Parts: sequence; C-alpha cells; structure tokens
Amino acid sequence: MPRDGSGTRREILDTAMRLFVDQGYDKTSLREIAESVGVTKAALYYHFRTKDDIVRAALQDYYGTVGDVVDWLETVPPGEARDVELVDRLRALFDGPLGLAMRFSQANPTVMNRDEFHGTSGRELRRLVQILAGPDAAADAALRATLAFGALVLGTIGDQDVPFPMGSVEDRADAGRTIALELLGAIRPAPAS
Repeated sequence: MPRDGSGTRREILDTAMRLFVDQGYDKTSLREIAESVGVTKAALYYHFRTKDDIVRAALQDYYGTVGDVVDWLETVPPGEARDVELVDRLRALFDGPLGLAMRFSQANPTVMNRDEFHGTSGRELRRLVQILAGPDAAADAALRATLAFGALVLGTIGDQDVPFPMGSVEDRADAGRTIALELLGAIRPAPAS
C-alpha cells in the first residue's frame, strides 16, 4: 500500500460504501467502518470526518470517472465500435468498486435527495444521452439512449434491488449489455444503400 495513505483512503471508501449499500446509511456508524477496515477511529477521521464526507468523496470519484467516459465518448465518431467500447467501459465501471456509488444512490434515496447530493448524477447522464442521441435528437432517440444506460444499471444491480427475478449475476449483466447495444444500434442511422 502506498505510504501517502491513498490505499487506506480507498479502502475506507470502498468498505463504507459497501456497508452503506448492504445495511443502509443510517444504520452504519463510523466506528463500524473503522473496525471493518481495521483502522482506529482516529485513522478514519484523518481521511474523513463524517459519513457525508465519505459519500461526497465516493460520489465525486464515481461521477468523475463517468465524466471521463463521457469526455472520451465526445472524441470518438459514432458507430458500432464506439457503442461496444462505451457499453464495456460503463459495465466495467458499474461492476467495480466505483459502482458502489451507483448502488448507494439507489439504496439510499433519502440521502441522495439532500441538496448537497441532489442532481449530481443527472448532469453526466444528460451529457451522455445528448452525445449518444445527438444535439437535436428526437424523443425516441433520447429515450433509447437513456434506456441503454438503464439496461446496464439494471444488469448490474442485485436481485434485492429489483422486484422481479432476473437470473444469475452474469446473465443479468450480459442481458443488460445486449439490450444496451440493441438500443444504441437503433439510434444510428441505417447505412446508405
């Protein structure tokens, strides 16, 4: 682990977000987070003074990474290869530790509705949809782009978060990827014949 404390900070973020998702934000204490990481409360306080500080940092990391993906998307011409790369990048993000921030926002809507957190996710999603559907997109194209993102999200969240059975984790992720690509393909104009 690096001596600058960044490894400990990352471990605190990942552990805390997992606990917030599994148990709920209000039912998770800073003491419990410190014990789960294996650090003292003083060490935890060195990095984060409050649970809100942890959430803020995790969301900043997550939305920063989503922003990086959207920035990349702006540089690549539309096409099937771009869609595949985008879907695979987002799927990897959602499946990884940063995806806990997405799961947190779904599992803790009361916290996410606070003024300091509200609206954070919408900015990047609007940017993503605008790039995928086009600047003057028809409603159906914008909806397909939004639903493609939603298919990936639903494909990565656990059974406890959805009211219907969706198969294994891998089946859900594969289905989300397939549906997202179908929706994105329907946005692109058909090749001229």
